Amino acid sequence: MNKKTLSATATLLLLLITPIIFAQKKTNKQFHITGHITNCADSLIYIGYGTLNNSVKDSTVVKDGRFTFTGTVSEPVPAMIFTKTFKVQINLYLDNTPITVTSNADSMYSPVVTSKAPVVQEFEAFNQQIMANRKSTIALFQQAYALRRQGDTVQAKLLEAKADSQYRWEFTARKNYIETHPSSYISAHELLQHTSSNTLQESIQMFGALDAAIKASNVGKEVAARIELLSKVDVGKQAINFTQQSVDGKPVQLTDFRGRYVLLEFWASWCGPCRAENPNLVKQYQLYKDKGFDVLGISLDSNKELWKQAIEKDGLPWTHVSDLNGWKNAVAEMYGIRAVPASFLVDPSGKIIAQGLRGESLNKKLEELFGKPQGE
Repeated sequence: MNKKTLSATATLLLLLITPIIFAQKKTNKQFHITGHITNCADSLIYIGYGTLNNSVKDSTVVKDGRFTFTGTVSEPVPAMIFTKTFKVQINLYLDNTPITVTSNADSMYSPVVTSKAPVVQEFEAFNQQIMANRKSTIALFQQAYALRRQGDTVQAKLLEAKADSQYRWEFTARKNYIETHPSSYISAHELLQHTSSNTLQESIQMFGALDAAIKASNVGKEVAARIELLSKVDVGKQAINFTQQSVDGKPVQLTDFRGRYVLLEFWASWCGPCRAENPNLVKQYQLYKDKGFDVLGISLDSNKELWKQAIEKDGLPWTHVSDLNGWKNAVAEMYGIRAVPASFLVDPSGKIIAQGLRGESLNKKLEELFGKPQGE
């Protein structure tokens, strides 16, 4: 083999193995977090990162407030560093790059995250705005509370109004971020949190405006899947049938309630707002049960005794079902439930005609369907 042939062969081999070398380098890239939290009394600290459907949790030892985490992500993902009691809670974005975290365990507003990675810097700048607004809002509520205790209700109301306005600003800021950063992983993550039954149509439009690369990302795919799921249980669609066990172990199907209006009430014994709504729900049930109204309670409990005790204590006379899998309740997942209380009103033909009814909105809807109760 002459030198010319050797050179050509070497060049060919280099061309063949170069993509492998680069692929290995890309695969072997890692994030490396170096952290320092002053006044941290915990001996362990945790990190959770990834998407909702593909998350990772890790822990490491804290010594003199210092710790490190190392790992690999296939694309930028949200993360949280936290202690067991959540006294320390640091939100950040991960990319395969060195990241420095500093904080003070005595202040929830002290975390600072630095990195050369653009996505880490982008999220840190956005999160600092959110946290600054939150700090100011809480301070206003505290001042208003102190003024009320002193009897100055006029000034207290003014401060409360300002605090309410700042509180609402955060939701607007998050929505605006999605709309003004279509090529950002952070926008896709924010949209995933934003997408719900109440924001479905708006979320569909915002998802459509995201860049193709972000739609194709893992978090983008999760947004698309959530939109598809919620579209199946939107108002006007036939409610998805299901079977689950009642408290006494008997199978109950949604189709058992055909011919009546039925409120699918997603709740749990540990849910304060759910329990607070129960007295009104009992009242409405008693007013309209003889006119064709029913309730089917779907519990996100995992402890059967606590579930039964809550039913008895709150005096809930309607049918109750659960698979006792908590947030993994099969019906809750089928209906896209990520927070309770949540509800779907289904008409006698099995069609969903309303969502999220509680309090006065439920009362008005039932009065619209059945007329004003006698004596009211």
